Amino acid sequence: MHRSTRVRRRSSHHVLTIPALAACMACALPALAADVREAARHVVEQPSQAMAETLRAIARQTGASVLFDAVAVRGLVAPRVSGRLSAAEAISQALEGSGLMVEVMGDGAVVVKPAVAPAAPAAGTKTSLRQVQLVARTVTPDQDRPGASGSGQPSAGSASQKVEVTGTRLRLVESEGAVPVRVFRREDIERSGQATLERFLGSLNEASVSPGEGAFGATAGQGSVQLRGLPLGSTLILVNGRRVQAVGSSSANFFNLNLIPMAAVERVEIVPVGSSAVYGGDALAGVVNVILRQSMDGVALDMRLASASGTGDGSVSLAAGTRSPTGGFTVVGTYSRSTPLTMAERSFFDDADYRPLGGPDARSRNCVPGTVTTADGSNLPGLTAPVAGIPLRSPGTTLVPADFAATAGQPNLCNSLASGRGSALVHGSEALGLHAVGDLRLSDRWSLFSELTLADDRLRAEQGGLVLSNVLVPETNPYNPFGVPVRVSARLGDANGTQFFARTTRFTRVLAGLRGELPAGWDLELTASTSRDAGERVLGNGNTSVAARNAALASASLATALNPFTVGPAASQDVLDAIWTDSVRANRGRKDLVTVLARGSLGALPAGEVEAVAGAELARDRYETSIPGDVSVVDSRRARAIFGELRLPLMRAGEGTDRGRELAALTVAARGDRYSDFGSASTYQSGLEWRPSRSTLLRASAATSFKPPTLLQTSVDEIRLTTDDFGLVDPALGGAPIVGGEVLRTTNAALEPEEGRAVSLGAIWEPVSQPGMRFGATAWRVRIDGLIALLWPQVTLDNEAQFPGLVTRAADGSVSRVLYTEVNFGRVETAGLDLEAAYGWQAHGGRWNVGASATRTSRYDVVIAPGAPMVSRLGKRFADYWAPEWKGRLSAGFDAGAWRLGWTGRYVGAYEDAGTSTRRLGGFWLHDLAGGFDLRKLGFDIGAAKSATVSLAIVNLTDRLPEFANSSPYYDVTQADWRGRYASVRFSVDW
Repeated sequence: MHRSTRVRRRSSHHVLTIPALAACMACALPALAADVREAARHVVEQPSQAMAETLRAIARQTGASVLFDAVAVRGLVAPRVSGRLSAAEAISQALEGSGLMVEVMGDGAVVVKPAVAPAAPAAGTKTSLRQVQLVARTVTPDQDRPGASGSGQPSAGSASQKVEVTGTRLRLVESEGAVPVRVFRREDIERSGQATLERFLGSLNEASVSPGEGAFGATAGQGSVQLRGLPLGSTLILVNGRRVQAVGSSSANFFNLNLIPMAAVERVEIVPVGSSAVYGGDALAGVVNVILRQSMDGVALDMRLASASGTGDGSVSLAAGTRSPTGGFTVVGTYSRSTPLTMAERSFFDDADYRPLGGPDARSRNCVPGTVTTADGSNLPGLTAPVAGIPLRSPGTTLVPADFAATAGQPNLCNSLASGRGSALVHGSEALGLHAVGDLRLSDRWSLFSELTLADDRLRAEQGGLVLSNVLVPETNPYNPFGVPVRVSARLGDANGTQFFARTTRFTRVLAGLRGELPAGWDLELTASTSRDAGERVLGNGNTSVAARNAALASASLATALNPFTVGPAASQDVLDAIWTDSVRANRGRKDLVTVLARGSLGALPAGEVEAVAGAELARDRYETSIPGDVSVVDSRRARAIFGELRLPLMRAGEGTDRGRELAALTVAARGDRYSDFGSASTYQSGLEWRPSRSTLLRASAATSFKPPTLLQTSVDEIRLTTDDFGLVDPALGGAPIVGGEVLRTTNAALEPEEGRAVSLGAIWEPVSQPGMRFGATAWRVRIDGLIALLWPQVTLDNEAQFPGLVTRAADGSVSRVLYTEVNFGRVETAGLDLEAAYGWQAHGGRWNVGASATRTSRYDVVIAPGAPMVSRLGKRFADYWAPEWKGRLSAGFDAGAWRLGWTGRYVGAYEDAGTSTRRLGGFWLHDLAGGFDLRKLGFDIGAAKSATVSLAIVNLTDRLPEFANSSPYYDVTQADWRGRYASVRFSVDW
């Protein structure tokens, strides 16, 4: 069903201000309000013509999403349609006497269907409608909206359908397809109570582990997701179905989800299996497609406040938009801010002596104040011990040996990471964003469209005090009370400044496109986009000048000496600035992309029309990273691709009430990518759907995928070192030391992309006799080969035969050179089962929903060292490459219309601690509550507003904090959320 990837080798700045944004929107509100009152109806003038043409024309003129069955309207002629009408009214006129009727969906989509149906199809039944404008099936992870199923799938019996979702570029309206896809609306994300996309995605079953937040996270505060627990960068991020660059601050490895304004998100679509044949590289683990708002009529204000112990956040957004027969626009401005959460806010980090918990004593002498020891091992002058804790005295106090009598033999011990404000558990952030879209109709068949996204994202957290680790304090230092050289380990008090982490990113994405209809019912879309980011990563006081420090410690002058014995100011600011300086790295990324694609029918088979997509892409990527005054790496690549996709109906029912219903279909896709710097890759994808009954879908899919080397991996500046620097030995000569050889840090010209294969097999059952009930199961397997890693020179020598060309030997057999470079080796393979069950029903004045879903990972095997055997990391914590066996959700909700309430329980299964520890972690539940009420429906006078709602959410209701783990930082970063109980309130009003 699939073939493995084949690789062929060839021989700005945008600054926004809140006042300016608010003023711009405020001046537009009166005009917008007038436009909105007229936008519900449109001037529609259509002659009598083929029904399909009339429906398409009405969709274009009104901006509505219209869904209809091309087969059902074939041969029908619509009467003349004329007047100032809504989309539904215009289509109702066109359908008079046709035997068809209109149904308006909750999201405004207009569905054309038979006026009398033999049976209501379940939501899992393919309706085979033709798309005119994009609409998506929506699902929710929580149970607090009407029709929600609770398992991330649509409620059975609902009229909601998807038209185009991630996993295929075909525009077919199917309630389910061959590839499993999860779709979450904006409301679903908001009702989860999570403040960011990263946290929301990390709470889902498909994300086995998270990259972590704060100082110990793997992403330096950038939003990311790890589907199936696979490595960072193996999940492809799309914005509106189009690729964006892996941002510079991630070393060009992944896109930062925090750069997407949350208020601009319309929905998120997830394909939790590899899918490069449709969207290109990086989709080893799957695809996350973030769909931004495309249109709205009116003005909307949204305000949110949230708080947890020691931290809080909030956001405000203002959106405005309008539509007319000739086009429309939507603008969303947003501002958000959060305060950092540091170790100082959690008692868990007060003491690093974890022996009572069965762990190590991880306390350090780098405290405030610190510890003094003799330089030669003898007793400190005037004391009976060679070590003593520095006593706590008021700043400016002159110490004498007698002050140390009480602490002689007793060092000051503490959790060094928690000194000062402590390391960040969650970084503080501030973000300003703008998203705008617009379209202009050139004719009945052609239109222009554009998108603009700007983001200014700033992250910062003050952390620990400045470090002095076993430094020598000569007798000349005027603050040395002992008159002999001593050594001090300490952190300086906050008065001297602290270490801090800061990151700024300015992101711009601009897109322009043309879409229209070609002859024979084909659609054409041409887009050109550019996305750029520029920013800095700063480790404040991260560099230490050893020479300046030693000079200050040895200075005999009070004006220039450094005092390591005080908790107050230790020196003048000039002295401190000469010793500790910031470590700064500047990064820039850019991606330019041109895409053209055409969709349409290749003709009819006995079972139905063959739908097809064909397209091509041209791309250019650029990456730059530099340390001012030190190193600079600049590189770029060009890429081009062609792709195609077919959907072939195989069987269709021919008799009885099922007449015309599609029974089986095959989808195939192929893509060829060629890169300017490393070669090319071909990927394939196929899927099979079989519907033995209206309530049952059986499906299977297989796909290959790839991840190209990053620009940082293919553009390494050569550095020449010696084998003596690495202490290398030669296994071929019995472990003899290698002397005088060269180690060359360089680019591997033979580096290939990582290659992936994924398969899935699933079933969906939504019994017609029980509308609102749904059961589903999907088995999946993902394998990644040729993992890219930087190979340590000694490992290269130990596996010389496996990496030909990396070791050069002289005529006498001695090693003359070893290449220190990235190579392909290793493999990770994971498999499991996704399960879901849900039921929604109407009773007692409202809609009830219950649901359960779980992911059971049954395999997680890795090979990450050359020549090493495959080992299982299932249910065993590692710093990389692992997954717990179980992750699940239970949910229940009630929606009475005027108010709603929902509960979600999130479960992480038990797993073993890292290393040789047999400690059991996990096996816990987190409970979330979400609710809200509609002020208008409750009888409140909200004036000219169309709606006003108040929403409340409590994440982690029982205030469960992360567990102790047996290695630093002594908790599991991939499963931790140190916010604890986290409550938020949101107020939204629409005009």
